[in-house]
Formats: sequence, structure tokens, C-alpha cells
Amino acid sequence: MKPTACALPMLCLIPALTALASPPPQHWSAEFSESAPGSFLPANADLKLTFSSPLTTDQRTQLHLELDDIDISDMVQWRNDDLLYRPVRKLDTGEHHLRLMYYGQDGTVREIGYWHFEVRHSSSFKSVSLEGNTELTVNQRLAEHNMGGPEAFNASGFSQWYSELETDHLRFEGQADLEYVNRASQGTTGRRLDMTRMTILAETDSTSVTAGDQSMGESSLVMDGYQQRGMAGDIRLDRMQSDLNLFSMKGTRALGLRDGIGLEDADNRITGGRWQSRWEPGESTEIQFSATYLSGRVSGTNASSWPANPANSVHDGYAWNAVMDGFFMDRSLRMRLEHANSHYDFDGRDFGFEAVSDSAWSGLVTLDPKPSEADTPVYWRLGAEAQQVGAFYRSIAHRTLPNDLYMRRLFVSGEHDKWFWDTSYTLEENNLDRNASYPTTETKRWQAQLGFSDYEEPEPGSLLAHLGQPSYTLSLNRTRRQHLSTPSSYFPEDLTTEGVQVSASFHKPRWNWSVEAGIDRLTDHTGWQPDTHLQHLGWQLGLELSDRYYITAGIQDTRTRYRAGGESIDQQLYSLGATADLIPDRLSARIDLSLDHYNAQDDPFFAQREVNRYASGQLNWTIREPDTNRSGLALTLSYSGNRLQDRLWGNNPLNEEQIWLEVQTTLPTTYPSARP
Repeated sequence: MKPTACALPMLCLIPALTALASPPPQHWSAEFSESAPGSFLPANADLKLTFSSPLTTDQRTQLHLELDDIDISDMVQWRNDDLLYRPVRKLDTGEHHLRLMYYGQDGTVREIGYWHFEVRHSSSFKSVSLEGNTELTVNQRLAEHNMGGPEAFNASGFSQWYSELETDHLRFEGQADLEYVNRASQGTTGRRLDMTRMTILAETDSTSVTAGDQSMGESSLVMDGYQQRGMAGDIRLDRMQSDLNLFSMKGTRALGLRDGIGLEDADNRITGGRWQSRWEPGESTEIQFSATYLSGRVSGTNASSWPANPANSVHDGYAWNAVMDGFFMDRSLRMRLEHANSHYDFDGRDFGFEAVSDSAWSGLVTLDPKPSEADTPVYWRLGAEAQQVGAFYRSIAHRTLPNDLYMRRLFVSGEHDKWFWDTSYTLEENNLDRNASYPTTETKRWQAQLGFSDYEEPEPGSLLAHLGQPSYTLSLNRTRRQHLSTPSSYFPEDLTTEGVQVSASFHKPRWNWSVEAGIDRLTDHTGWQPDTHLQHLGWQLGLELSDRYYITAGIQDTRTRYRAGGESIDQQLYSLGATADLIPDRLSARIDLSLDHYNAQDDPFFAQREVNRYASGQLNWTIREPDTNRSGLALTLSYSGNRLQDRLWGNNPLNEEQIWLEVQTTLPTTYPSARP
């Protein structure tokens, strides 16, 4: 039925009446339902705003919602008259703010509402979380030919866990790594199931206590900076800009749960402390002072004992250092100085010789000048480093530091537009106490690198447009090692090694390739060993046939020639690989082939001529993808074959093949679980 003439004007008035029903923006108001004082939100809660009066569709489009100053308007939903935001991932614990803004078509900007809220796990805990990832792999050999091992059935598993619990004034953190093998001899610790790493941390705003595997201190002349097992406590004195760290750790590396915290053995324990303080005399200057002292004992198997009846040797000692590390001129100039002393029993506690004291020092100066104000500025870094370690210096917490060494080094690096360079010169000398029973050796080492990397697309039609986006590198090195003095019981030493390496790589959207070449020369000025000349040439290609198929190929050619007689050793290695996603995210395959020709038939020391063929292939079927708190399952069928032929003597020493079936399950775990 057609509307009457009287009804048409009424229909035209509906939009106007609707607009009059909605108040103007200056009278809009919204309420955040969880904004009551003292309340909190869980990490996966929805954020909802309720308006005091309904809004039209056009008015809604002029509203913008910001969460922590990030515009999330494109991710909100309207449900009746409520504005709803469902986070795509869990919100971080702590304080957040929400802002609702109005941007009118006439340029008007108005803040409709601003709210603060806190995200917590519960009223007692700010956050409680548990994350883990567990993998279990089972291998079964289905067929083999000439295989003497490994065992036909193998199973292994690895699990990593991280947990965190935080209250208003205290935070706990825990980490643990579990390892499983079906044969104890294959395990890292000699057990079928063990916890190879564990750490527990408890901290407040100014103190912390850590137990388990951890880094006890920075790398220095007295500590190696690697992880050790033990306990450490840290006190932060903010008013004094200082930190005090006390620690007690196992002297050798601990790997399993049976080692506990690492403090059970008094003959294998190191205890000490470290003080660090910061001083800022100006806005662009910061100076850090630190000192470390440690003492204890380290036990290990005596190298001179028979393996069938090993004897432990206990070494005791102490060491201390003092460090000044300063940053000046807007942190562009750094100066670091360290002095250290040690007292170490080299032969062991039970062998009668006294411990020996010695000292060491190191210095470092680096300068990063401000770049020029040109369109393409030049960035420089210059530095000098020196280190001297006494002949009898050794710290019980850094026993791998080379002693009896005096090293000086100069280095320069820089970058300008598409170019970069790096060069250094090092001079080393030993036998610092000039003991006539030992040789005095001097080593001079020089190396330099120059590179160019083009980040711009080549001009269409040019040669590089066909080759690909280029990157080039040139490397040079030279080392001279010689005796300054040689006792009669030693062979004289005077060696020079020199090398030149050149590489170029080219990249295009569907393929990339690279080529490299190099020359290395060895010269023995004493004549004790033959002088050699080595040259190598390599080429690699990666080709993407489509989004699901990829091919790699490579050739490596190496030739070593004795310069005196002209005999040579040749080796060519050819490789080919291919990957394919037969069913995306479900079924994939990979094949690798290699052919190695080795010809040393003219070698006067050990004549050889061999051909080695290797092939492998895998077919992977992902039955189910792992997801949060849901295990995944994958099957892999693999083949490998290796054949070695001796073409000089006619022997075939190696011809083996095998087929394996692998079953792997993966379980990622998260609590509280994130919204998918």
C-alpha cells in the first residue's frame, strides 16, 4: 500500500527526531563498569563502556577508544548501547588507563572519559603464571644395511618450565629444565631422568636471593661470567647508587639434580662478594667503581693419575680485583681499568708446595665520535686495549684465563651509507718473567674487513637487476708467530699465515645466490714443515620455485699445494637439496644429496683418493598442531645412506643405509591460559 501524502512528511521527520533524542557530544557520558576504587580486573577480562543515552551509527564512528595510549577502535564491538573490547592477548599485570575520545567531522576534539584500572590475578597476588614446553621423541629403526649402531630403539624428552608469582611487595620466579633418555649413558648427567638446570629467585624492591644455576658475576680477570650453581644475594642501595652482591657457588660445573644447590662439598666451593657503586658528576658523565673478593677450593681429577684409579686434587686460593669503568662526553668515550691479584695452589693442597701470588691488569679505551651532519653521516669507533696476566696468576673462579701473557690491541671500525669496515692489530708476548728454560714467543696479528651492502633496489634494466640486490665483503688477515728466544730443548718456531677472502651475494624475491673465493698461505721460516698454498672457491644457490617448493645447490672446490715440490691435494664437494610442502601445514618432504671427491694421490705424507656419496630424505606428517594446553603429534619417516669408495687401493670401507620412523609429541602449557 502506498503511503498517503499525509504520512510522507512524518517519515522524513524520523532522522531529525532521532538526532534530537541523542544529546550533543558535550553532554555524552560513559561508565567503565570495573572502575570502582579498589577493584581489579583479571588479565583476560573484557573492557566494557556503558553510555547514559543511545548513540546513532554516525555518532559511534566518531568515537575512538585508546588503551595505554594505543588506539584500539578497530577492534571494539557494539552490543546494544555498550562498547566492548575483548583483548586479543592477556593484559600485562599492573596499572593501565583507558581513554574515550570524540573526533567530530567539524574538527571538534573532546575527551568523553578517562579511567584507571589495575590488572591482577587475585586480591592476594598480582600475577601467577606457569609456562612450559615439553617434547617427547621416539625413534624406531625399521630397516638397516651394514649398520653397527646406534641402537634400533631410542627415546628422549626435554621439558622447559618457567613460573612467576608476584604479590604487592614480593616476587618469586622459578626455572627448570628436565631431560629424559631411555639409556642412562646417553644422558647429560648419566641418568635417565634428571633436572639439568634449575633456578629460584625471590626479590623485593631492594633485595633479592637466588638459588640454583645463575651468573654469579660479570666477566673479569677474577670471574669468567659463566653460569654456576649456588646461592647469591643482592642488596640495592638506591640512595648511595650502590649494589652489594654476596655469593657462594660450586667450583666446577653442576649438571644434575643430585648436585643440589651446589654447596654440599666444602672442597669444591667458592665464596665471595662484589660491591658496585655509580657516580654521576655531570649529565654526560658516569663512573662505575666495583671490587670483588672471593676465596675457596676447587677439586678435580689429577691429570697425572691412572684413569682406573683417579685421584682428586684440591686447589685452594683467593683473588680480588678493583675496576673503574667510566663513560664521558655523552657516553661517546669509555675508559675501563682493572687490577687483580691472585693466590693459587697450583699442585694441590696435599702435595706440599706453597701457593703462589701474582697480579694481572687490563685497560680499555673506546671512542665513538658523534657522526657528521652530512646527508650520509660517517660512524666511527676507535679503541685500544691492553692486558697483562702474570706467569703465576690464576683465579679459582677463572681458571681458563691464559696466564703469562702481555697483549696490546688497536681497532677501528666504521660505517658510511652502504659501506662498513673493521680492522685491528694485536701484539702478544709470553714468558713475562724471562725464564731461560722456556721460549719467549711474540705473535703479531693483523686483520681487516671491508664490505658493501646495497639496500636499494637496482635500476630496472641494469645488470644488477638481473643478478640481484648485491652485498660484497673483502677480508684480509696476517699472523706472524716467532720465538724471540729458544732454549736448546725446544724446536725453533717462526710461522707466517696470510689470507685473502672475497665473497659476493645477490638477492631477488624468488632466488638468491652467492660466490666466495679465498687464498691462504703458510710459510715456515725455520724449514721444519713444508710451505703450503691453499685456495678455495664456492658457489651456493637458493631457488624458490613457488610458495611450497624450494631448491638449494652448492659447489665447493679446495686445492692445497706444497710450494716446494708442487704436489697438490684436491677436493670437490657437490650438494643438492629440495624441500616441498605437499600439503601446507600437514605434509612436507626434504631430500639432501652430496658428492665428495677427495684426491691426495700425490701427497708425499699420506696418499689418498676417495669418493663419498651421501643421501638423506625425510617425510614429515603433522597429525595435529600443538596449541596452548593441547599436545601436538607428528610422524617423520627418514632415510640415510652413506657410501665411501677408495679409488686408490680399490677398497670399499663404508656402505651403510638405514630407515627410521620418528614419533614426536609436543605440549605447550600456559596458566592462566590465554584467550585463543
